[in-house]
Parts: sequence; structure tokens; C-alpha cells
Amino acid sequence: MSISASTAAIAVSLGAGLLLGLAVYVLLGRRETVADRVSRYVTLRREDPNEGKSLIERALGDRKTRKIVRSPYLTRLRVEMEVADIELPLEQLGLLVFIVTLLIGWLLYQSTGSPVGAVLALFVPFGAQMVIKMLAGRQRRLFADQLPDNLQVVASAMRSGQTFVGALKAVIDDAPEPSKRELRRAVLDEQIGVPFAEALNQVTERMQSEDFHHVAIVAALQRETGGNTAEVIDLVAATVRDRIEIRRMVRGLTAQGRLSGGVLSLLPVGLLMMISLVNPSYVHPLFHSTAGLIALGVGVGLVLTGGLVIRRIIEIKV
Repeated sequence: MSISASTAAIAVSLGAGLLLGLAVYVLLGRRETVADRVSRYVTLRREDPNEGKSLIERALGDRKTRKIVRSPYLTRLRVEMEVADIELPLEQLGLLVFIVTLLIGWLLYQSTGSPVGAVLALFVPFGAQMVIKMLAGRQRRLFADQLPDNLQVVASAMRSGQTFVGALKAVIDDAPEPSKRELRRAVLDEQIGVPFAEALNQVTERMQSEDFHHVAIVAALQRETGGNTAEVIDLVAATVRDRIEIRRMVRGLTAQGRLSGGVLSLLPVGLLMMISLVNPSYVHPLFHSTAGLIALGVGVGLVLTGGLVIRRIIEIKV
């Protein structure tokens, strides 16, 4: 397919403008408030004075209430980025993904000559989300693997006369990431007045760790009833270590299934994009005929269904 000089010039100008705008936005960044900077280290709990008002009343209220209601999806995505230790703000990452999606969609449209080909670029946001979840999952697995050693240090510090909070501070001094970052958040939450058990529960929710939830329970019981907390922490550490061994064995047994699921899900999409760019005439009937569009839709449905089935088979919770 031949592209006229004017179309190419417009496309190059548009791409250059988008990239220039992205560079300026990344360099300038967004203005962060004090609350935004503090929220990186502690868990802020803001009470909404307009909780009983409707959305229309809030929109017609003063300047502070005229804000876009935050989506739960974006809130979860922001937490996932924090857990994955991605320093790029969510707004800048969204703009970058949007620009990449537009460029890939334009290239696919120029190669295939069909708007259906440009729709394949929508896999870019899903791919970015999968990468963020993968990085966050890796950080959570590291946190779980480091937990028994950290609990042993906590138990030893408590035997020497330290309180639970003081023992946790001793862990923070020598703990590796991401344990150091998450435990420091819990200690800082406790220092600004958050109940210690609730601060530990915040870490449990962020890291999605059922093992650390037992630590929060022990902290709550120690505050209410007392007792030999160091001995209980030792028992929790031994239990967590046994669970980690079982999880490692399960991951080893399901490694082939996870690899097969990734390859089988991404290979058809990658091949279709590559063939569309290299030899557009070969896939031309797929995008410009009724039978081709039906086959394309069936193929996408089968790939998604197969990926979900494989994921359910290899997903074993311990």
C-alpha cells in the first residue's frame, strides 16, 4: 500500500508533536501536594466532610469539592504501581501508553487498510497492566520469602526486652526491599496515631499476604492480653517457612503450564501484528471480508478462553 507524501508528513508531524508533548510532560511532571508526598511513606486516612451529599451537590459546591471521583480501578492500579516500585506517576504512564497505542494503531491501519486492524492496538493497555501486575507479584513473592527471617529477628529482639514496635524497627535497619519499605510504612503509621494492628493490616492488604495477617493478629492479641509473644512469633515463622516451601514446589510443578499459557496467548497476536506489517496483502482477506472478520473474532475469543482456562488450571492457592 502506497502512502502519499502529504499523509506521511502529517503522520510524522503528529508523532513528533505527541512525543514532544510527552517529553515536556515528563520533564515538568505534575505538582504534588504535601499529602501526595507523605502518602508514599504512610497511609493517609482522609475523612470526607461531604460524605452525605450527592454527586451533583458536590459538583456544585466549593472549589475543593469540584473534583473527579476517583475510580476504584485507578486506585487499585496506583497501589499496584507503588507495590511494584514504579516511580513513574500514573498520569504519565497512562499518557505514555495512550501514545504508544495510537502509534501502533496507526501503523496497523496503514498496513492493513482496515479499522479492524487498528483495534488490535488495544492489546497495548492490557499488556501494560499485565506487566504492572507481574512486577507487583514479584515484589509480593519477595516479601513473602523474606518474612520468616524478619520474624526471627523480631522474636530475638523481643526476647532482649524490646516492644513489638521496637523489634520491628530493628528489622527495618537491616531488612532488604520490599520488606524494608513496607515495614517502615507500618511503623510510621503507628507513630502518627494509627493502631499498630491496623497498620499491620494495611501492609497485609498491600502485599496480599495471608502469612503477614497472622502477625497482625499476634500484635492485636499482644496488646489486649499480653503473653509470650516471642514464642508465638517463632511458631508463626516456622509455619510461614513451611508454607513457602509448599508454594515453591507448586510453582515448580506449574512452571510449564504458566509458560505454555503465556506463549499460546501472545503468539497469535504477535504473529498477526508482524505479518500485518511485513506482508499486508497476506492478511488482507482477514480484515476485508465477512468470513475473515468472523474468523478473526472467533480466534480472539478462543485465545482469551484458552488463556483463562490455563490460568485457572495452574492457579493453586496454598
